[in-house]
Amino acid sequence: MDEAHGRIEFREIDEHGNALEHHLGAVEVPQRRAAVNPFIIGLWVLELALVIGIMVIINEAMAPLTPTPGNTMPFPFILMNMTPQLLQATALILATLLFWHAWQWQKRKAQK
Repeated sequence: MDEAHGRIEFREIDEHGNALEHHLGAVEVPQRRAAVNPFIIGLWVLELALVIGIMVIINEAMAPLTPTPGNTMPFPFILMNMTPQLLQATALILATLLFWHAWQWQKRKAQK
């Protein structure tokens, strides 16, 4: 008997007639993903620190801008000069985190 014709093969098909493939090899165990991403947690902590920092700056800005003896540049003035950059960094990090969370949500929804 010819080797090509002597073998019997079985194929399983679905209700539409499409062949279903079954692999008889080792069963793949799904990799367990980390529950949380440490980089995202770090970004949330940084965002929280920036928001608290901005709140401190605003609170200090409410104090009168009087220099202390021996100090020509008051601390609130220095903080107010840093506020635009801190606000921009805070908004950028927050937007990045929100887009990342939306992307992860969409990815999880597509897998279901």
